[in-house]
Amino acid sequence: MGLIKSLLFNFYFLVFTLYIYLNKGIAYSYLVEILWISGLIYLLIFNNKFNLLISNGIKLIIFFIILSLIYIFFGISKFSLIKLIQDSFIFQYSFFIFILFVFKDDIDIIWENIYKIYKWLPIILFINFILQFFVPLLENVSIFGTIPILLYKNGDMGVQLCISTIFMILNLDKYNKKEFYIILFFIIYDFLIISSYSRSGMLSYLIGLSCFYYYTNNKIIKNSFKIFTKYIPYLLLIIIPLFITIKVKENFQGRVAGIEQIGQNFTSIFGKADAVNLENNEIWRLLWWSKIIDYSFTTNSFFYGKGLGMSLAQTDDILVDEDLRSPHNFHLTIMARFGAIVFFIWVYWIILTLKPLFSKKLSPKMLALTCIILIFLFNASFDVFLEGPMGAFPFWTFVGLLYIEEFKEKT
Repeated sequence: MGLIKSLLFNFYFLVFTLYIYLNKGIAYSYLVEILWISGLIYLLIFNNKFNLLISNGIKLIIFFIILSLIYIFFGISKFSLIKLIQDSFIFQYSFFIFILFVFKDDIDIIWENIYKIYKWLPIILFINFILQFFVPLLENVSIFGTIPILLYKNGDMGVQLCISTIFMILNLDKYNKKEFYIILFFIIYDFLIISSYSRSGMLSYLIGLSCFYYYTNNKIIKNSFKIFTKYIPYLLLIIIPLFITIKVKENFQGRVAGIEQIGQNFTSIFGKADAVNLENNEIWRLLWWSKIIDYSFTTNSFFYGKGLGMSLAQTDDILVDEDLRSPHNFHLTIMARFGAIVFFIWVYWIILTLKPLFSKKLSPKMLALTCIILIFLFNASFDVFLEGPMGAFPFWTFVGLLYIEEFKEKT
């Protein structure tokens, strides 16, 4: 690996680690955007060494990137260039696929780096929880902008914890007994915390693991699942009393870590929410989503959408936050900004990406990556997730890994 390529590689995974471990607290450092520009410059200079398998999925990604650039051009006379670029990055972040392809010959090193990052994530998430709620001096400390450095979105946390668990099951032979028990302890504890604060985070975790188990025919993975689940009841005997005794204040949504809150969150998924805050959280989203669907099938919006640059909450008359730029649903953000036709093309890309999952013939790594992409897309259906770097950067990294694995299989 050449010096410049090596520097880019190390910078890539340094930024990846920071965003996985710190999430929203580091989002306004603009490290992801600096990495994006660095990767673009590298490709422009060394494009003769770039080799990419042009699949149908890649063709659609290129289409989305070009389309977002066209929308910037047509919106420049109406809106701030910064806002236009910010909104265009819902597709521009996908350029990380091509940056990652620079390192396709070092795929084993990439896997090892990602495995190491996610191995210790459950402990990092628990430390974050303790520092945020039990060390008042650190609660509001911000380094980049006004966002507290310890602020970790709970829906994102559910996705990342699921990825950590999948990698643990995939690499169980790399854990000694002590590591296994300790990390499993924190996985369970973190899951209870996430389930208290985020329904989408709880479901993302459960859906990801369920799909990973159900759609594999690999005996080693099946056996790893048995070992993983075998010790959960015993650890719960220790964890539940600890979890009950910990008292923390409510978050901004009026939720607090506890068994009762988990029960409310779980039952609200299948029926009417018992708590007012849970019900209100559902109502404004559903109203906004229905409004987007209604106007997206009118003549004015069907082909082009509303475009980039404006606050969707403001233009849609949603009385939540006039600066809110996404309806807490990435797919409907695409529909609102680019129109119904582009939305259907995006759905087609999702189908192309996830369809192999249902064949039950994927290799363990391909299965893991497809399940990971699935839960990113699921969580993005209920939160502002893939619109920003905290979710988009790791998401498109895993999509890039999927394409590299496909490249390896076909060459």
